[in-house]
Amino acid sequence: MRLLTFHKEEFMNGFASIGAKYFIGAGVVGSLLLTQGCIATRDWVKEQMDPLDGRVSQTESRISKTEGDISSLGGRMSGVEGKLGQFEGRLGQIDGKAEKALSAIANLRLERKVVIDMKDGANFAFNSSSLPASAQREIDSFLSDLKGDVAGSDATVFVVAGHTDNVGNDAYNYELGKKRADAVSRYLITQKKLDPMRVMPVSYGESAPVNDNKSPQDRAKNRRVEILVYREGITSEPAVAAAPAPQPTQRPAQQSQEQTPSNRLSQR
Repeated sequence: MRLLTFHKEEFMNGFASIGAKYFIGAGVVGSLLLTQGCIATRDWVKEQMDPLDGRVSQTESRISKTEGDISSLGGRMSGVEGKLGQFEGRLGQIDGKAEKALSAIANLRLERKVVIDMKDGANFAFNSSSLPASAQREIDSFLSDLKGDVAGSDATVFVVAGHTDNVGNDAYNYELGKKRADAVSRYLITQKKLDPMRVMPVSYGESAPVNDNKSPQDRAKNRRVEILVYREGITSEPAVAAAPAPQPTQRPAQQSQEQTPSNRLSQR
């Protein structure tokens, strides 16, 4: 009985010792596994975060570049606004001159219609807006006939009308007529020193021919520029004196019935 008891206690002690060893081993193994799991988790997080960090850096670089571009655009806009201010100032000056010219035109009347017909070799070549030398001489002669007093006169306006033949479409001929009118206007302004605000180029295109365009000679005569001279407050006809307005008259019956206040009082 005693021998059995001894063996039982020894067995229990041995079992407890073995269990403690296994328990400690399991704890160590668990700790190792947990540590490895933490390391694996950190590595995974790092793998996921590295690309995000790169994207954030790229985004920050783009933002910095965009801010730089915005600053550059702001500088350009400031420069553009400055130029616009200058243009507005110039436009204001031009508008003032234009208003002055328009107010003068409102008082203009056609004293006489003077037409320079570019003919006899003075007309424009086909599809050309270059002013021939013969046309320049004709313009000089025309201005000389005006006694040379128009260059500095504020009472004279020159309307320069460009014309073409009927070759080509309307839009093309309108532009060609405008170029011809501009050529004569430039000559009047740059060479004859006329006030630019007193020279007004217009284009009729092919709409006002002087010939029927059936022959080359007729078409050549239609390629022309006309200069019309307007003067302010000048007329070739003497002014007709206005007749005095008739005065209203009273009928005799009304005159006989007209009484003064004193007479009316004496009759009461």
